[in-house]
Amino acid sequence: MGLFGKKKKNTEETNEKLVKKTMLIEGMACNHCAATVHHALVRVPGVKEANVDITKGTAAIQMAEGTSLVELKQAVSDAGYEPVGWQGQDQKHFLQVPDMMCEHCVSTITEAVKNVEGTSNVQVDLDTKTVSFNANKPTFSKAVEAIIAAGYHLE
Repeated sequence: MGLFGKKKKNTEETNEKLVKKTMLIEGMACNHCAATVHHALVRVPGVKEANVDITKGTAAIQMAEGTSLVELKQAVSDAGYEPVGWQGQDQKHFLQVPDMMCEHCVSTITEAVKNVEGTSNVQVDLDTKTVSFNANKPTFSKAVEAIIAAGYHLE
């Protein structure tokens, strides 16, 4: 177990199903960074354990099934670090958004995709009118729906 990999205190043992995901995090440089990320993660409801590794730029998180990935990413972001994705089976997706015209459109599309649980590495480019992000297949479909619901069509 790496630095700051202790189990969360005051956690009752239950029969709930646990899952483990590894978050990719940028911006950690020292043990203080690791401690800050660890404390942010274990405060998210459902998190049972977080093992932060600054050399790999990761946090291995053991959590109850159904724990919000959006809340986990937000906790790391609020702590001052950049959650850039999840290790695993996500694929990079690219979409054309021809009616993206300005920075407001970029902001709207970025937020729409980032708010879909399970997306990561969201990048929106006004010059090429593209959005790219990592997601698995079910999450990809939800992200497409979110872009359409935000008022844009895709090619």
